[in-house]
Amino acid sequence: MYMPFCSDTLTEAEHIALRQSITNVQCAAEQSLSACQSDEALVGFITNLQNGVDRVVQTAVDRGVAIQCKAGCSDCCHAKVEATAPEVFRIANVLMSCATEEVDAWIARLAEYGSHAGDQAEWALRRPCPFLIDDLCAIYDVRPGTCRKAHSLDVNACKAGAATIPQSLDVVLAAEALMKGTANAYQTLGYDASRHELVYAVWCVLTDPEIKTRWLAGEPVLGGITPDSE
Repeated sequence: MYMPFCSDTLTEAEHIALRQSITNVQCAAEQSLSACQSDEALVGFITNLQNGVDRVVQTAVDRGVAIQCKAGCSDCCHAKVEATAPEVFRIANVLMSCATEEVDAWIARLAEYGSHAGDQAEWALRRPCPFLIDDLCAIYDVRPGTCRKAHSLDVNACKAGAATIPQSLDVVLAAEALMKGTANAYQTLGYDASRHELVYAVWCVLTDPEIKTRWLAGEPVLGGITPDSE
């Protein structure tokens, strides 16, 4: 359904515009990140990206793009989701603010999902995201940019499990520029911002109290870690 962004079908003019947009976002993000005066501010900066993607989608809706997504529609919540380290830390911060028993429950829930990761190759076998509770996202306010940019112009295609879902190219390109430019800015300043599988990455942060310190020191701490790999 919601496949990773692929630029192969873009025209040369669209490629040029996308590259310029990414550069513009990166330059602005580097300036802001360089001015961050605390570790929490470095992580918190990712909210600018997420709010930006939300504005892109809302602007499309305001100009009449018929995006059919709504609360309770969760077909896309069976897709593999990737997130950058700052996004993962932001989610983990929210979960860790819960009572100890709730945190333990989340760790168990994520680990159980990860134990079936090998069964996720086909859509028919995909399990719903462990953050999906009663067809609503339990981390909606802090969900990653990948989820925020996902949208559909045809809900019937979603329900039918179509191989591709009609989307607005303008939304996809604008969101991709924000996501790529912000990730590049983090990377340039020495912080890993490559994309990691969301469930595994959040589980990793919840179970390793030193992981954020290592990330701040420049380590790519989230690669290749799964709940059942101990």
